[in-house]
Order: sequence, then structure tokens, then C-alpha cells
Amino acid sequence: MIYSMDMNIKKTKQYYRRLTDEDICDCSYCQNYVREIRATYGDVADYLDKMGIEIETPFEVIPIGPDNETMFYSGAQYVVIGAADDFMETSIGTVRIVETDSHPVTDIQEEHFVIELSPIYLRWNHEE
Repeated sequence: MIYSMDMNIKKTKQYYRRLTDEDICDCSYCQNYVREIRATYGDVADYLDKMGIEIETPFEVIPIGPDNETMFYSGAQYVVIGAADDFMETSIGTVRIVETDSHPVTDIQEEHFVIELSPIYLRWNHEE
């Protein structure tokens, strides 16, 4: 099961549509994530799309650092509007998708939860 009726896909999509470039950290690590994530993890992007989540707009990214041409992220977090009652943790390839309580304050007033993807390995495409 990808999602339940407790998750509000319509409101989750609206949440992501309201976000702008200014809502994403402009450091080179986060911008690399935005540029590379969909091409590298297309199956994960498709899964998140079905939940109303835009993979290029993470709530939080946890970069560890580059190693030659690879950038490692210990996790990337996304907001889902609605209840997590029926959310089921899953794996897509090597990426684990879980609900997490360890995240920055969201300041979102309606019912929601945060999911985390890990681990993430992306091409290090440092653009100045």
C-alpha cells in the first residue's frame, strides 16, 4: 500500500505547489540534491509523486559530504499532510522510506507527518 485515505494527497500537492526556490536551502549540497535526485532515483520519485510529494522539494536534507564524484546524504525528509495511521515503511531499491519524529519544527498547523528517505548517493555535480 502506498498511501491511505488518512493521507491527504490533494493537500500534500497544494503544500508542495506553494513552496518556492527560497524555501530550499541554497548551499551547494542541497542544490546538488535538487538537481540530481529525480534522475538518480526515478522509482522513488514515482512513489513520492503518488503521495503528492515533489522529490525536488525536500523539507530537510542531511548531507554528509562529497567523496570524489559522489555525494552522500544520510537522509532527506518530506512533509505529508494528513495522518500517518496507515503509512507503511518500505524500501525501493536501496532506499528505505520511513516515518520520522526526528526533524526540524514544521510550523504546519494541520495534521501532518514527516517521512525520511535514506541512504541517498548522488553524483556530485557542484555548480558555482
